Amino acid sequence: MTEYPKPGDTVDLLTLRDFRIREKINVYLYMDEEIAANSTVEEDIKKYRFTDMDFRPVLEIEDWFKNMQKQMKQIVGPAANVEQMLKEQPLAAEIIDTGVLETPVGLRPYLKCLLPFIDEMEEIEVRQATGIKNQ
Repeated sequence: MTEYPKPGDTVDLLTLRDFRIREKINVYLYMDEEIAANSTVEEDIKKYRFTDMDFRPVLEIEDWFKNMQKQMKQIVGPAANVEQMLKEQPLAAEIIDTGVLETPVGLRPYLKCLLPFIDEMEEIEVRQATGIKNQ
């Protein structure tokens, strides 16, 4: 059995996605630090299950990839590829908790992860943007 990342570890999203598949572990990505710090994965799954994915503060990593791919296609067009983008501009999440939850297929371990703030991600994109003219 592979050793799971521990709270405080920072792990690349592509690595987390591979880990999820290989180890049969759920990986939840939080986009809101306050919600991540003050709730449990179980509470958040129930609370946000009927909320549109575009507005959830937490997504399972596969849903996050699907949502990002959809958003990138709207911005970049049909050639958008979120995996390629993350290979070129890696993004890591901080592990904030680990545990086990009851799922329809039985008990399953999980990682609760926090993504960087959106403004931090936008700063990265702005620094690497092209085609911007100074006037």
